[in-house]
Amino acid sequence: MESVSAINQTLPNSGDETEKFTVYSAAVHKVIVWVNTGIIGLLQLTNQQNSSVFQTHKTEFLCFYIFVFFYAVLRVREAMHVRLRPGVVKRIFGHTSHLFGALAALVLVSVVCATFAFVLLLLWFLWLSLVAYDTFNEIKLTFSEAPQPSPV
Repeated sequence: MESVSAINQTLPNSGDETEKFTVYSAAVHKVIVWVNTGIIGLLQLTNQQNSSVFQTHKTEFLCFYIFVFFYAVLRVREAMHVRLRPGVVKRIFGHTSHLFGALAALVLVSVVCATFAFVLLLLWFLWLSLVAYDTFNEIKLTFSEAPQPSPV
C-alpha cells in the first residue's frame, strides 16, 4: 500500500501498520465511549440522591459537551481518511480524537472526584507528550524517506 506525502510523492506504507492502527483506534474509541457512559450513569445515580449536581457543575458539563463535539467531528474525519488515504493524516486525526475523548471523560471524572481527575490529568499529559513525540517522529521519518528531486 502507498500513501501520498505533503509534497505529492508516493511513499511506501505497509498495510499491516495501517491495520494495527485501525484496531488500536477502534479499541481506544470503545474505551472512551464506555468510560463516558459509565460516568454519566454514575452521575445519574448520584443525581437521584442530590438533585443539585447538574446545577452546580454547569461549566463542567458545558466543557464536556464541547469536548464530545470535537471528539465526534474528529472521529468522523478519521473514519473518512481511512478510505481516502491511510498514513500520517489519519493518525493525526485519530490521536487528536482520542485525546479529546479522554479529556471529555476527565471533565466528567472531575465532577465525581476532583483529586482522582487531577491524577488522571497528569497521565493524560504524559499520553499527550508520547503521542506528540511519536507523531512528530513519524512525520520526520516520512519526509526523510521521500525521494529528493534532482537539481536541474
